[in-house]
Amino acid sequence: MSFTARLFDELEPCYPDTDVKNGREHYQTAGANGTYAGVNILLSGLTPGIPVAVEVEGEHTAFKLFRMLPVPVEVNTGAKQRTEYLKNDRNENVIRRAPFFVYEALEPIYNIVMADLTTMAVSFKTIIEYCREKRTQHWKFRITHGSEVQELTFDVEQYPFTVPKAGKDTHKFVNWFNLDEIANCHKVPKWGPEFEAILTRYLRAAAFSRQNMMAVSMNECFDVVNGEIRLNEDHFSMIVRTARAAGMVYFQGGAMTLRESGFCDDDAFYHSLDHDKITSSDEVAELFRQKAFDDFDNRGMAVDALTRRRMDTEEGKAAVASMAGQLNAALEKYELRDVWMQSALDEPNDALCDVYREITSIIRREMPGVPILEPVLPTEKIEGALDIWCPSTDVYEKRRDFFDRQAARGDKLFVYTCLTPGGNYANRLLDMERLRIVYLAWAPAKYPNIEGYLHWAANQYLGSDPYKRMSITFAEQALEFHPKRAMFLPAGDTCLFYPGHNEGLISVRSEASRIGYEDLCMLEALKKKDAALMDAIVERVFRSYCDFEKSVDQYRETRRMLLEALES
Repeated sequence: MSFTARLFDELEPCYPDTDVKNGREHYQTAGANGTYAGVNILLSGLTPGIPVAVEVEGEHTAFKLFRMLPVPVEVNTGAKQRTEYLKNDRNENVIRRAPFFVYEALEPIYNIVMADLTTMAVSFKTIIEYCREKRTQHWKFRITHGSEVQELTFDVEQYPFTVPKAGKDTHKFVNWFNLDEIANCHKVPKWGPEFEAILTRYLRAAAFSRQNMMAVSMNECFDVVNGEIRLNEDHFSMIVRTARAAGMVYFQGGAMTLRESGFCDDDAFYHSLDHDKITSSDEVAELFRQKAFDDFDNRGMAVDALTRRRMDTEEGKAAVASMAGQLNAALEKYELRDVWMQSALDEPNDALCDVYREITSIIRREMPGVPILEPVLPTEKIEGALDIWCPSTDVYEKRRDFFDRQAARGDKLFVYTCLTPGGNYANRLLDMERLRIVYLAWAPAKYPNIEGYLHWAANQYLGSDPYKRMSITFAEQALEFHPKRAMFLPAGDTCLFYPGHNEGLISVRSEASRIGYEDLCMLEALKKKDAALMDAIVERVFRSYCDFEKSVDQYRETRRMLLEALES
């Protein structure tokens, strides 16, 4: 059985059932010094059990091969938020109707892999460096399967402009890591030397995607001993040490308080329903979906993150003051004051604005000079209570006048995405174009007040195997038929990195993030040289968070224009 091998752009979504014959035998791309160029090799017509060998011939050996691993998309992102399943809002702006598998995680290989299916995908990446004038790298791939051989060629136009490494002077970018998931996935004792080595590799993968900011959960660095909150300096110092070793510069202290759940018991809710008026299980499922939605968004009291003492009590306020005071001393000891941003209460809603002001006043008293960074819901009632606003991209787009006014008054701005926004907004979910992730990094070139980007999930697998389950929010029981177990998050919301052998694996989406932030460095350099030209180049592909070009070819053409403008 004859097999087929073809090349596809690394930003083009690819699937195990992609028609490989639609690819190219020769592909060309372009990049600057300090960046990486890549192309995907898709194969079909393979015979399982027979190896596939990929021989690479080029001018140097600074390249890597990865096997592309597929992950599932069980339900589509909703037209407005979350998933179609939750609100029954069909989203016309997805790359494919769910359910499907898409190539995503990148597992390093040397040059041979066993075919276990009739289709397979390999990703090639090479570094671009040491280029003082425009030139071209030439690569040839010789792919052998059994007695058959196919050859493909890949050219990389190198431009002499140098993109700096991610660091203190590049756009601030943070994903939140779950340290428990790392320990559980790799079956190592948390906080031991093996755990530290694996954590460092995860953070190196994040730094490769140009993340330069580490989130530090209060639950990771504080303990409760005899009812008292105490800083665990061993844990704190390990987090700081590994982050710095990986190349992180900035730190975000996690929220010191939480919204109290107030969730009513699911079984009690089920029995409270008027079953005489319910005609189908679909109605029950819809009631539970709406309950889950309401429970999440209507939490009206804050508690401290460690002992869960309510913030309308003196005990709760004392708990926050203790945390903030001990943390402030640690910042002094580890020379972190100039690079630390502290969160108080993740996504405060209207009901919590007054208590939020109390919490931030305590933190400001105990941590003088440390800016307060907060992911915020669409509320303007906390003006003056924080220093760095972080609305979701859609909220920023709709209320730009307000947020830009805060920036003009001296506040800073980040943006974030998570299970929202859906529809045609730029986000980094699995059923969206990979270009949307690139454009999240282009946005600050159009909106210069935005200084950082935040996402809640680097590896928040929620107890599931991300190669098998991507969307479920609960650890589903094997024999659980109740609809309360079917509240889905959008596929891809929970992670950007995947568990590999003693390390975190990068992904197609983390690579899109890296590419976007490399582009941003070039756009910022061009702005200093010719701001009008930079604006014109950005306008070709990105006009707002919900208005952008989806053609990879048009993006590549525009990126080449950017490279040419920098060279001239």
